Amino acid sequence: MKQKIKLAVQEAYTAMYETLKDEQIYAVVLVTDGDCGSLYLTMGTEKSLLKIGESYEDNPENYRFLKDEYLYDDDTDLLQKVSSELLDRALNAGEQFAVHKEEIHTIMSDTMYELKQEGVLDEHIFAFISVTDDADEERLEISSATRCNPNHPLLPDFLRNWQQ
Repeated sequence: MKQKIKLAVQEAYTAMYETLKDEQIYAVVLVTDGDCGSLYLTMGTEKSLLKIGESYEDNPENYRFLKDEYLYDDDTDLLQKVSSELLDRALNAGEQFAVHKEEIHTIMSDTMYELKQEGVLDEHIFAFISVTDDADEERLEISSATRCNPNHPLLPDFLRNWQQ
């Protein structure tokens, strides 16, 4: 499963990067849901951040790390196929659901870290993982962001964002 996820994320990232590279991508996030039954990749760009700030009539910086506000999501077959497999696994996990969930979180974190280390994810782009509708969101985001971006200039702002 790990290799499938890594390949799917790499494909989605490459496709999105090629489309958005002129918009100054600043963040990429690999997201799952609370059941770990789906995966999607989302990107934040400086241009979209300004649009979000304008639409809320607010300081755009307040939305820099809110993945739910990012305007760009992947649209690739491999991630859709992986999501379908993950949903099947989640639905059939039964008493082993906690094991499934922990495995997927670990694979997600390892994938983003490895793609960053291998130079697939551009070094200036802030990378992390997240989960929707789950109490584990803060821990996952902080641990993956710190692991993937130990010297990134946005890391202190990201960590402060969780302290507010």
